[in-house]
Amino acid sequence: MTIIKRATMKTFAPNRIALLLISAICLAQPALAAEQINEQRDVRANEKIYIENMRGNVEIKAVSKNVFSVKGKLDEKAEGFELISKDGFTRFEVKMPQSTYSNWHDSNDKEGSMLQIEVPVGSQIEFSGVNANVTASGVEGGSKLTTVNGTIVGKQLKNDISLETVNGEIDSIDNSGRIKLNTVNGEIDDQGSSGRLSAESVNGEIKLQSKATEIDVSVVNGEADLKLEGTERLDFSAVNGEITADLKGSLTPRINTSTVSGSAKLKLEPKLSARFKLEASAGGDIDNKLTSQKADKAKYGPRRSLEFSTGSGDGSIDMSTVSGDLTVEAR
Repeated sequence: MTIIKRATMKTFAPNRIALLLISAICLAQPALAAEQINEQRDVRANEKIYIENMRGNVEIKAVSKNVFSVKGKLDEKAEGFELISKDGFTRFEVKMPQSTYSNWHDSNDKEGSMLQIEVPVGSQIEFSGVNANVTASGVEGGSKLTTVNGTIVGKQLKNDISLETVNGEIDSIDNSGRIKLNTVNGEIDDQGSSGRLSAESVNGEIKLQSKATEIDVSVVNGEADLKLEGTERLDFSAVNGEITADLKGSLTPRINTSTVSGSAKLKLEPKLSARFKLEASAGGDIDNKLTSQKADKAKYGPRRSLEFSTGSGDGSIDMSTVSGDLTVEAR
């Protein structure tokens, strides 16, 4: 028995050791390759580009060259990456093990990939992440940036723009086109936008300094401070929140606003030309500081209403509230 055992060990042990060494080398190669990345592809000027990175920080920058390049450090848990570029479409994805999906809440800003990505100015990009912060600048073909837990920054973007996060802030700077900003638990800060703008926040604050001609704003359990210039149409609503809108250079705007358990204040041009219709119910109040007209109180129930016109009544302003205050005044 001893001789057979020794013979067996001498016959098979070297093969087993070799197999173990080969397996170890094969397993080690993806880990080493995943540490750093520096890849570049020639693409079209209007390339459609998809980027997926679950964790970390990604910076996307538009350049004058028709190239897609990505460099930096991959997620320490990554199993590698996929980069496919063909027929006007480019897809880049950091490959993550399925087992990490249940632990996204454990990561922080220092974990995950750290990537710098360059794309053509005229390209159209889509980014998706989970625990990821993303910044995009200069892209003119359209940008859709989505993350779950993270901050989104968009600078000098054009065309169709969508910036959406669940738990995080959104910074929108000098963007133009059809702009959509949406967060659930976070703040929205927009500066210098133009075109058409939509901003929505739950449990957060919205700040706009915008030249957009059409604006939609919705806030729940938060406040909105709007400083607008040249806005022609404004729709906004608040639930358990307050909205203040200062409209500069808007002489005939069309405004619709409604609040529930919240207040709304409009600051308007003194030479405004518009028809006003204001209604407050369930204990709400109306404060008109534009003219001498006062709100009428309903014969039955806690309801107040006020209708009046300024100038030739070219624009229209409709405001309503339930358990809130409405104010109109000269800016």
